[in-house]
Amino acid sequence: MQSKLWMYSTLMLSSSVFAGNFIDNSTVDLTTRNFYFDRDYQEQSKYPAAKDWTQGFILKANSGYTEGTIGFGIDILATAGLKLDASADYAGTGNLPRDTVTNEPASSYGEIGVTGKAKISKTELKVGTLRPMNPVLVASPARLLPQTYRGISLESKDIPNLDFQSAYIDQVNHRDSTNWENLRISAVNGRFKSADTDQLYYLGGHYQLIPSTKLTSFYMDVEDLYNQSMFGITYNHKFNDSNNFSSQLRYYRSREDGQAKAGLVDNDLIHGYFELKHQNHKFILATFHHSGDTAFPYLTGGETGLLIDTWPAEFLNPKERVYSFRYEYDFKNYVPGLRFMTRYTTGDNIYAPNLGGTDLKEHETDFDIGYTVQNGPLKNLGLRARYAMYDNNMLSTANIKPSNETRINIDYTWKFK
Repeated sequence: MQSKLWMYSTLMLSSSVFAGNFIDNSTVDLTTRNFYFDRDYQEQSKYPAAKDWTQGFILKANSGYTEGTIGFGIDILATAGLKLDASADYAGTGNLPRDTVTNEPASSYGEIGVTGKAKISKTELKVGTLRPMNPVLVASPARLLPQTYRGISLESKDIPNLDFQSAYIDQVNHRDSTNWENLRISAVNGRFKSADTDQLYYLGGHYQLIPSTKLTSFYMDVEDLYNQSMFGITYNHKFNDSNNFSSQLRYYRSREDGQAKAGLVDNDLIHGYFELKHQNHKFILATFHHSGDTAFPYLTGGETGLLIDTWPAEFLNPKERVYSFRYEYDFKNYVPGLRFMTRYTTGDNIYAPNLGGTDLKEHETDFDIGYTVQNGPLKNLGLRARYAMYDNNMLSTANIKPSNETRINIDYTWKFK
């Protein structure tokens, strides 16, 4: 498969017409990310914490398209990560590769991803390194360097009001790795058997029914592990310039697939998200209601496309009922570029006999403050600090443990073109 992908990329870029829009519409930017991560476990564990301090570099160079009926182009993603302070005495955070035997963190790592692309009208084909971002598959950006996938994707907006997306993917490159690997189901807390596959496909899209209402549907098949269907509706109502209400309702149906290498997958998830914005304030209520015999499945090493974003935990256990309350404030009238967020998420009715009960509970409280420099030589420098407190009443054998977590980011992006 890898040789075929590179062959297709070469063919797509074989045109000698690299002029006009190919150069004029290109973009080049470099992001530097300084990242301190400390997840301090609150009960006895093999490691006292998952902890490190790292420096990352993310270079994105995206061309425009050559002229003609079919336009060709190329995107390059070059990344590098450096260890500033990390030790084998602490668990990995997803920021640095670690030796599987000694747990020793790597001093540095990096790679280059290449994506060939072709475009006809509003239909775009990409081959090579992909970063999908949709309700069933997300290439996670939540660590020092981004997660990527390898495959072929097709996106089309030629039909009015429809954004159609599809892809075939055979490998993943995790956030703390430079190697292409098989796709693996997350077996956190022993939910599923550890199993992998070398292919998945998804298709679906968004349809703007009327200006205030959008319909979304996706289907993903992870061969011999699980399949997932998703249906959703988004509604937005603007009262005036100071007040806006938006909501999303989603339903996910997940079942085992093919040879069912991961065992039984039986989860139905009803997901609601309601947001009210008033001037500089934002109030959000979100919920998960799980039913079926298993947890919600997703691929290891990344995250889901769900709308409740928590940090140490993920609230995806069998039969769990989850409520999340979030408040945001934008200080733009007083200190432009400063914002604040706090969130409380609680889950109960967790069915996990292997972890201590059939009505277990968990909760997490999060704080997030960020500032982006608005003017001067450091314009767009981003400073962000996050703190989370997570607890549950599961047995100590649970993979997701009570913890206090600190994350501090300093990000800056140079735009060269």
